[in-house]
Amino acid sequence: MDLRQLRYFTAVAEELSFTRAAERLHISQPPLSQQIAQLEAELDTRLFTRTSRRVELTAAGLELQVQARALIDQAERARQQVRAIGAGRSGKIEIGATGTILRGGLAQWLAAYRRHAPDVRTVIYEQAPALQVQGVLEHRTDISFNRSVAHHAELASTLAWHEGISVILPRDHRLARRREVALADLSEDEHVMLHPDSSEFARYLGQSCVEAGFLPKVSQQVVDSQSIPSLIASGFGVSLVPASTEAFTSADVVFRPVAPKLVADVYMIYRRHEPSPAVHEFLRWRRDMAAAEGRAG
Repeated sequence: MDLRQLRYFTAVAEELSFTRAAERLHISQPPLSQQIAQLEAELDTRLFTRTSRRVELTAAGLELQVQARALIDQAERARQQVRAIGAGRSGKIEIGATGTILRGGLAQWLAAYRRHAPDVRTVIYEQAPALQVQGVLEHRTDISFNRSVAHHAELASTLAWHEGISVILPRDHRLARRREVALADLSEDEHVMLHPDSSEFARYLGQSCVEAGFLPKVSQQVVDSQSIPSLIASGFGVSLVPASTEAFTSADVVFRPVAPKLVADVYMIYRRHEPSPAVHEFLRWRRDMAAAEGRAG
């Protein structure tokens, strides 16, 4: 048996007429009759009883009608699923991100993508940036959302979104009333810093302080910005953080823009020769979204 024979058989079984079944299948009646005869010969049983006036299913034909419909439906589901995977509309994408990036915009992104591609499963791994990049290289994850670009020949980077830097200050800090804080004016404060080994972004912040004329006095080092506000509220000094940190902070602190302007842009890092259609579709979707946002802006 093959699927074509089963489809021919099902058409005759439903129409109970070779003439009407042939019209439905857009073929002539002789090839249809030949295919049914071959199917009966292969199964060594009659599937239809035929008279000059009517066609009826035998008991074996009734059973095959049930089985054939199930097989055809299963084949159609398999066809649709394989096509969806090949088009990137189904599958799985494993993503590395820090808690700050996840809470600062990525969660909303992924919610929008789930509405766009509901059959693509996204799995998030909350990791330090350096571990994320290594995970992509070792095929343990597919995309890293990172505040630095990739510097490996096997990896590519695409801007996800722009973001600036703010300084977190205690509410009673001497600079808290300013609308903007000069980075150099923080030279005498203690700083809660991202650990320099955790990411290139952490080293960028430290270097920015050096370029402003001072070496930060480090009170605490952390690996993710989301833990910083509570430390500042507890009196551990000041800190430079991505501006989106303010959106999910309830601590009694204030956020102020920094001059000169510093950036905390987020990039998607992925393999240059990525085989996964789901990953390609995700990247294409984001490019289309970015283009639409640019037109709207």
